[in-house]
Amino acid sequence: MVLGKVAAVTAILMAMAFTGTAGAVTITEFDTNPGQISVPNYIVAGPDGNLWWTELGSEPGIGRMSPTGERFPVIPDSNNPLDLAAASSGWVSWVSQEGFGRRSPSGITTRETSLFNAGSITLTPANQIRFGGREGIATVLCAPKDPTSDHLESESICSGEKGGNAVEGIAASPGGTLWASVSLSNAVFITSTAAFEFTTRVDLPANSDPVGIAIGPEGNAWVAMWEAGAIDRITPNGARTRFLLPPGSRPNDLALGPDGAFWIVESGAGKIARMTTAGLVTDEYPVPSGEIDQTGITVGPDGNLWFTDSEIGKVGRLIPDPLSSGGGSGGTGGGPSVPTGDQIPPRFIGAPAFSPARFRVVGKAKGGGSGNRSSGSKLKFSLSEAASVTVTIALEASGRRAGTKCVVPSKAKPGAKKCTRTLPKGSLSRNGSAGANKISFSGKVSGTALSPGSYQATLIARDAAGNRSAAAVASFTIVR
Repeated sequence: MVLGKVAAVTAILMAMAFTGTAGAVTITEFDTNPGQISVPNYIVAGPDGNLWWTELGSEPGIGRMSPTGERFPVIPDSNNPLDLAAASSGWVSWVSQEGFGRRSPSGITTRETSLFNAGSITLTPANQIRFGGREGIATVLCAPKDPTSDHLESESICSGEKGGNAVEGIAASPGGTLWASVSLSNAVFITSTAAFEFTTRVDLPANSDPVGIAIGPEGNAWVAMWEAGAIDRITPNGARTRFLLPPGSRPNDLALGPDGAFWIVESGAGKIARMTTAGLVTDEYPVPSGEIDQTGITVGPDGNLWFTDSEIGKVGRLIPDPLSSGGGSGGTGGGPSVPTGDQIPPRFIGAPAFSPARFRVVGKAKGGGSGNRSSGSKLKFSLSEAASVTVTIALEASGRRAGTKCVVPSKAKPGAKKCTRTLPKGSLSRNGSAGANKISFSGKVSGTALSPGSYQATLIARDAAGNRSAAAVASFTIVR
C-alpha cells in the first residue's frame, strides 16, 4: 500500500460539495488535526457513534470525529498505529509499526510493544482479532473472556503464524473464511478463521499488487489491485474474476456501501468510485481537495461513506444520492431499467457480540440450583436499516473428519482430523432498528435452559421488503 506524502494542514475546516455526472453525491472534507502535520490512514465506524482512524502525523495515535465533523482529542500512541478494528462490545483494537493497542469500553488504553510490524487487522465472526504483518505473519489475539473488562487476561492471547512476505490487507467473512493479501508475493491467501495454516493460495497476474479487502454480500472477497487498477472477486475456494477500473486509478481500499454497491478509493486519481456487485463502475467522484493518495474507506455510523485523504490530512464524508442507489446487484446506475421497490438487503455493520460472552443462564446458580446471581447477557449488533433479526443457536461439540463431514469421534477412523460440530438448539426472533441494537438474552431458548458449553449464534436480518442479509456470527459460552 502507498501512504500519502506528509502535508501541513491549516486550522480552517474546509467543506466542499461535488455533483457527479451520472448520479449526485455530496462530499465534505474535514481537517483531521488543524495546525499539525496529519496523516490519517485507515478508518472505521467506532463503537461510540463516531469515526475512528489511525493517525501517523506529528501527533500519532487514534483520531476521532463525530459524523457532523466535531473533532475529539487524539488517543496518543507513539508506536504509529496503522490499522484498527472496532467490536460491537465497545473494544477498539489496532496494530502499529511497533506493537499493538487496545481501548476498553470505559476508555482505558493499553499498548504492547513486543510485536513485529503488523500492518493490517480484522475481526472474525467470533470477535477474535486477526492481524497480518511483516514476514507474512497471520496470527490471532483472542477477545477477552469478558468483553466489558478493562483488562486482558494472559490466557486470552492465542497465536499462530505463517511465513512469507508482508500481509497488506486482511478480512474475515461471516461464513468463517479468512483472506489475506500479500502484495510482494502477488497473491491472496485463504484459510478458515478457525485455522492458522493457509490452505489456498491464489496467484495473481503480474503487477497486480493486492491491498485492501472487503467482503461482498455473497460472502466472497473483493480485493483492490493497486498496480493493476482493478478489483478482483475471489471465492472461498479461490476462483477469481477481475473487474478493471479506469486507467491510473490505483485502488487502495474499498467498502460495501449501504446501497449494496462497492465504494473504492482511487488513490492514483484522487477519486471515489462506485462499482456494482456485477463489477460495473457507475460513477467516479473527484475529492474536493483535488489531492491524491486516499487510503481507507468505511461505512460510518451515520450510514454514509467516510474516507481518509492522507495527502492533505483530511477525512471525507460522501453522502450518496438516494436516487442513484439502484443497481447494487448489477444495474447500470443510470440506464433505462430502474428496479421497482426496495432491492437492497440489510447489512450487519461490524461483528455482533454477546456482552458478557461468558455467563450463567438466568435463574441458574453454580451447582445447578436457583439463585439471584448475576446472569444472562446482552446481544449487541448494528444494522444498516430496520429489519427483523432471526438468531439461530447451535452448540459447538468436538468431532472428527469422515470424508467431507464432521461426525461424532466414535464414528470416524482412528487418527482422523479434529473438527467442530454444530448442534442446533433453537432460534429466537427480534425486531432491530437502523444503527446500534442491544437485546437481552437469558440463556434459554423456547423456555429451555442451555447446558454449559460453547455456542454459536447465527444472525440473519430481513427487511420489510423481504430482502435477506448475509449471515453474521457471534459466539458465547454458558458456564455453571
